[in-house]
Amino acid sequence: MSNIDILSIGNITEDIIKVGKKKYFSLGGTSYYAYKVAEKLGFDLGIITEISSKIDYEKHIDLKRLFFQKTNNHTIFENNYEDGIRNQAVISKPGKILVNKLNRPLSSIKPKIVFYCPILNEIGPDFFNLFNESFKVCNLQGFVRKISKGKIKLINKLPDINFKNFNSVILSEMDTSFENALKIANLSKIVCYTMGNNGVKIISNGKVRHIETIKIKYVDETGAGDVWAASFIIFYYLMRKNLYESAHLSNISASLSVEGFCDEKIATYNEILSNK
Repeated sequence: MSNIDILSIGNITEDIIKVGKKKYFSLGGTSYYAYKVAEKLGFDLGIITEISSKIDYEKHIDLKRLFFQKTNNHTIFENNYEDGIRNQAVISKPGKILVNKLNRPLSSIKPKIVFYCPILNEIGPDFFNLFNESFKVCNLQGFVRKISKGKIKLINKLPDINFKNFNSVILSEMDTSFENALKIANLSKIVCYTMGNNGVKIISNGKVRHIETIKIKYVDETGAGDVWAASFIIFYYLMRKNLYESAHLSNISASLSVEGFCDEKIATYNEILSNK
C-alpha cells in the first residue's frame, strides 16, 4: 500500500437512522463514504481514523486500508427523520487523531491525494505538515462544527487554517455563507460550494459557474455531501476530467446516493453516466 490514490483523514462514525418505527445502522463519516465511492469507481483509498472494539469494521472495510488510533468510544450520530426533515444528534463525540498514536507509521505511503475531512475537528495539527507532494483537498464541514448539548452547531466563522495549502476546498451552504466561499477562493485554486438539490457553484480563476443536478426521489440524505466530495476528487484529480464535467458527474453521483439508506445506493461509473 505504498502508493495509494487517496488518503482520507477523518473519523469513521456509527450512524443510526430512524424513520418512523424503523431503525437503520451503518458506518458513516466522510472518510467511510469516500471509501465506498472509491470502491465503486475502481480506485483505492486509505483512511486515518479512530476505531473502537465495539464495531466489526472488517465487515465493511479492508482493514489493510486503515491507519488507526484505538479508542474506547467511537463517534455516533443519530439521524431522526420526521415529516421528511432530518434532525441530527451526536451520541458520542471523538477525540483528536494524533500522528504518533497511529498503529503504523505514515512514512511508508505516498498518496496522490490527501483528503482532510474531519467530522468534528478531530484532526491533530501535525497532519497538515505531511504529504507535501500530494494534492490536498479540504472538506470544510468538520472544521466549522461544534457540539452543544448533543446537537451540532456551526461556528459561524471560518476556521484558523491556511487555505493556501489546499488545491481544492469543498463546502456546502449548510456549512457557511457563499460570501465565505468567495473569501476562501482568494486563497485556494478551486472552491466547490454545494447546494443539495440545487447543484453546486464552482469558483475558480475569479469565475463562478453554477452546475445544476438531476431530479430524484429523496430517501436518506445522509452522506450525500461526502459522496459529492469523493466523486469530485476522483473525476477531477484521478480521471482528469474537465472541472465542470467533474462537478456535473459529482452532482449525479451524490443525487443517486440519496435514493437509498446510508451507502446502499452509491453509484458505479456506468450508473452515473447513464443519468447524464
